Amino acid sequence: MGIVDVHTHVMWYPDHISDRTAGEALAAKLVKLERSGGLTNAAHLDLHCYDSTPDEHWAAAQQAERVVVFGMAAKPTGFDVPNDVIADYVREHPDHLEGWASVNPGEPGAVDELVRCVEDLGLRGLKVGPTYQHWDPRDTSLWGVFEYCARNDLPVIVHQGTTFPTTARLEFAQPLLLERLVMRFPSLRVIIAHLGHPWEEDVVALMRKAPNVYADISALHYRPYRFWHAMTTAFEYGVTGKLLFASDFPSATVSQTLEGLGRVNDVVAGTPLPTLPVDVQDQIVHENWRRFFGTP
Repeated sequence: MGIVDVHTHVMWYPDHISDRTAGEALAAKLVKLERSGGLTNAAHLDLHCYDSTPDEHWAAAQQAERVVVFGMAAKPTGFDVPNDVIADYVREHPDHLEGWASVNPGEPGAVDELVRCVEDLGLRGLKVGPTYQHWDPRDTSLWGVFEYCARNDLPVIVHQGTTFPTTARLEFAQPLLLERLVMRFPSLRVIIAHLGHPWEEDVVALMRKAPNVYADISALHYRPYRFWHAMTTAFEYGVTGKLLFASDFPSATVSQTLEGLGRVNDVVAGTPLPTLPVDVQDQIVHENWRRFFGTP
């Protein structure tokens, strides 16, 4: 197997995204295009700019051999994708897609919904995001979902970093807030999305300490200096083997993320500053997922 994309979304406006959040997503998209000089492509953008319907997702999924897909249960910030939508979609392509659930640990019934997702719907992991869902990762009373995941060897991906919605709670976004949780459940396989940007150094420190904490590299190549700095920091601390390839579709595609990774050293070309070796880049794309998923 060549490329495994560990971070993609299915959701669309207005079924799963509030008006306010869709508007803020559109504004964020326009800023990104302006920064990249691509405003000429902005004329067609509307509140559907972050849509990822099953048909759109499936077309993009052809760029990888295996794709992890989930929704987002985050009503406090305007995201509400039913887990049944993910399960129904994955059943259509079981050899190519792996569906994960999303529940809000801060809401009553979160464990029961996760059990339903796993035992009835066949979903195989969990997506959470404290900043989106408004819960404190240090609150031990909310750790029931993680105890269940640890007991049943279910991987977890955590959005632990910044984001654009004005309703997000950045006080819960900093990666080191996960330290007590991941050390309480040392066997729990955790992916910190987007290398915890802009707190990438904290994620590197946490990955070095916690044996089963990994990070994905999605949504980083838009900011070339930060991307280079994060990746070379991970290399210097010896944790690049725990970096996983991901696109964060529909934010980007596999091909766009591959291109960004291939250009990671451009920002320091012609300088004596360190670079990320090409063989390490190849391992991130083609090999590191094997360690996370326990695949020979």
